[in-house]
Amino acid sequence: MNKSILITRPQGQADELIRALTQANWHCVHQPLLRIAPFDEQHGVRFHTMKQHILNLDIYDIVISVSGNASSLAADLIDQYWPQMPVGIDWYAVGPSSAHAFKPLGIDMQVPKHNHSEGLLELAGLNQDLSHKKVLIFRGEGGREHLAQSLKQRGASVEYCELYQRQPVHFAEGELAALLHTHKIHYALLTSGEMLHQLAAQLTERQKQTVHVIVPSERIANMAPALHIQHIHVCPKINAQGLLDCLSKITHSS
Repeated sequence: MNKSILITRPQGQADELIRALTQANWHCVHQPLLRIAPFDEQHGVRFHTMKQHILNLDIYDIVISVSGNASSLAADLIDQYWPQMPVGIDWYAVGPSSAHAFKPLGIDMQVPKHNHSEGLLELAGLNQDLSHKKVLIFRGEGGREHLAQSLKQRGASVEYCELYQRQPVHFAEGELAALLHTHKIHYALLTSGEMLHQLAAQLTERQKQTVHVIVPSERIANMAPALHIQHIHVCPKINAQGLLDCLSKITHSS
């Protein structure tokens, strides 16, 4: 059985996952499809808006982080500007990796069973009347509006603290397809719809028929037919054990 998998998370975001998979005798090929570019003072208004949200953290009732990258950047800024943590805030993270960066600050994030926006919205603290509640969402620039829209429908006032840009990694024509062919890769982990589109644009028609693509949500999986991706699998928990369990099911059923 071929046990080669393409890991597409940005640089520095996949080390723990790769270690666990390697120990389980998987051959991991790490090729990021996106770069994370944090906002700094050179970004002018965007940087100062981000900084102001951090300085005003104590005016929010609920703070939510929807990515590990946002969490790492936000935690560093909070540590810098808040020598004593603000109190009275309910903290949420979309998944364990998004919660991890806040632990050194003594912040215990609530995490949903299913690691996506829909999972967050099912948590008791968010699945209720949120009238008069002020919510801050840590994220990258752009992205889905579903979480914010749903919270507004429940009465909340919602603002974004955008901490970085996602920049696509550019490949020469056929470069990514050649990488999969060379390493005999039959599995690929993608964590966003943007990544799925990027991979599909690079694969040969034959690869689209044979590669098993693993994604964290049904929403992303539903994009696959239009991109001619034949084998798509939902793994709600993109951590080491969750991914190993998902890969075990795929390999035993295929």
